Amino acid sequence: MKQEDLYRNKVILAPMVRVCALPMRLLALDYGADLVYSEEQIDRKILLCEKKENQILHTTDFMLSDGTVVFRTCPAEKGKLILQIGTSDGKRSLAAARKLQDYIAGVDVNMGCPKEFSVKVVDSY
Repeated sequence: MKQEDLYRNKVILAPMVRVCALPMRLLALDYGADLVYSEEQIDRKILLCEKKENQILHTTDFMLSDGTVVFRTCPAEKGKLILQIGTSDGKRSLAAARKLQDYIAGVDVNMGCPKEFSVKVVDSY
């Protein structure tokens, strides 16, 4: 697919805080979405994660050392998932995107979400 055609004439689940987790993304795909966005993921947090294959849910989970799942995806999203990333550093965001590159179709850099979550959390990890 050409980059310029990624969004043309598509049904897209837009990024929404506390909404765009895996179950909602799968529901949107089931109802005809062509592309789905993840919730905003903070680059520093992604870089702290280890990848784990969840055999029970058949998902790939990126988890913190305390067991917290930061990002979860599954094969049904392949080629349709856009990672929304929160960052204040280009090199760090690139490293985080590369860590997830096999599971995402693209990256959206959050550059202005006014929510307190985005403003305070980006540099706290």
